[in-house]
Amino acid sequence: MAKALLEFNAVDFHHKIPSPKVFNPLNKIHGLGIENISLSLISGNIIGLVGPNGAGKTTLMKLLAGLLIPDDGEIIFNGEKIENTNRPNWSKKMIGMMPENIHWYGTSTPFKVIERLFTIRNMKNNNIEKFLDFVGLGVKVHDSLDSLSQGMHQRLSLACALIGSPDILLLDEPMNGLDPVAREAFAGVLKNLAKQGKAILISSHQLAELERMVDSVILMHNGEIIETGNLENIRKKYGIHNDLILKFPEKINDLDEILSKGDFENLNYKVSEIEDNFTIKINSPKGGWDTKTKQEILECFISNNMIPYDFTSQKIELVEILSAVTGLDVDKVGMSLREKGDNNE
Repeated sequence: MAKALLEFNAVDFHHKIPSPKVFNPLNKIHGLGIENISLSLISGNIIGLVGPNGAGKTTLMKLLAGLLIPDDGEIIFNGEKIENTNRPNWSKKMIGMMPENIHWYGTSTPFKVIERLFTIRNMKNNNIEKFLDFVGLGVKVHDSLDSLSQGMHQRLSLACALIGSPDILLLDEPMNGLDPVAREAFAGVLKNLAKQGKAILISSHQLAELERMVDSVILMHNGEIIETGNLENIRKKYGIHNDLILKFPEKINDLDEILSKGDFENLNYKVSEIEDNFTIKINSPKGGWDTKTKQEILECFISNNMIPYDFTSQKIELVEILSAVTGLDVDKVGMSLREKGDNNE
């Protein structure tokens, strides 16, 4: 049975902002942060940490890595409770972190970068080439950093996080700047690591890139965890379903009459026409689509000799899920910020 390698229970943290006063020049106030965070990183699981910019994802990552000290709450490593202010060295060795946007440049090579880090860690460096080959840099071992693509830079950053064979990997926006092919390859490396028993937490504000690789998601907004679980189950829980998109090369008239030939209830749709493209967006029913209904809709058009050149389900964006979970309007959900009191420290 998979075990929890790292647990947070009711963890709070607020950034401290200097607010000097005449008689207290070192005065600080609480700024934004995270509140009441409880989560578990499970061996062999890939978890997506999802939220808009400013939700607190990077702050949480730094707390998990031990780079920040919580104001309150409980931290448990491998079943052992530890003091927030004094993390033992053995717990630090359990974690590898890949920060966001690391820039590799110069005439050095991936081999030299890893060799230097191995030396700093007092580790034997006789398997560096095999180490780099695991993350897909086997043929780039001695190439200059300047010659590497963005995808190769991300792989090198992952290799650095893997030094020491940590049990927990924290990856902050690892897919930034990657093309679809590089993303797919990177996802394959992460899945292999999960099969080895690593607990992996991936921070992102892009749902589509995470959905195919994670076992579950943690949804953050305004410094709080507002929902957790399988993404599909979250969609079902809040009635979030994909709209159907049909695209035609020319305008279609009498849509009501065409769709009336099917056995549909309360079918709502919107149309848009841009140059030679005529698009129909059919809103999802409350319970979501079933294969039979989608097939019947398509047959309604085909039977009238109207064949769409594209028939897809619209992707559900992060903002739509946030709106459903928080109850905020879609146009306001990304703009809301908690009001912070002037709590002196």
